[in-house]
Amino acid sequence: MKYLKSGTVIGLISGTFLFIVCALIEWLTQMELMTLLLNVDFMTEMNIHTGIEILFHMIVSVMIAVLLKFIFDNFKRFYIPALVFSWIVTSLLFYALGYLSVMHIELQGLLGFTVWTIIHLCYFIIIFSLHKKGF
Repeated sequence: MKYLKSGTVIGLISGTFLFIVCALIEWLTQMELMTLLLNVDFMTEMNIHTGIEILFHMIVSVMIAVLLKFIFDNFKRFYIPALVFSWIVTSLLFYALGYLSVMHIELQGLLGFTVWTIIHLCYFIIIFSLHKKGF
């Protein structure tokens, strides 16, 4: 239960950060990072409301935070490798999600990948910092 409580708080904080930063970048530039972050059109033919896509994003963020909290508390020596592995996987999702997307998403190539990777690094730093603070 403590993992679920902690993971929910940390997942919502870090997931909100990720969403807001991607939304700001999309608003300020031609990089559709928020669209990529929320896009689930490859999983269903239904037109899903943006609120539901945000909810899906937050659920995934909570699941990541719960799993990492479990590793942090029970397998300390694997925590940093798990963080790095998670960061690499989420960074590579830039290409996987772009490829799977039914609609065209403007990603700006290597620049978009670099920004996506840095934003996700910050996301995992937030998770790490909150775990270290005892959340």
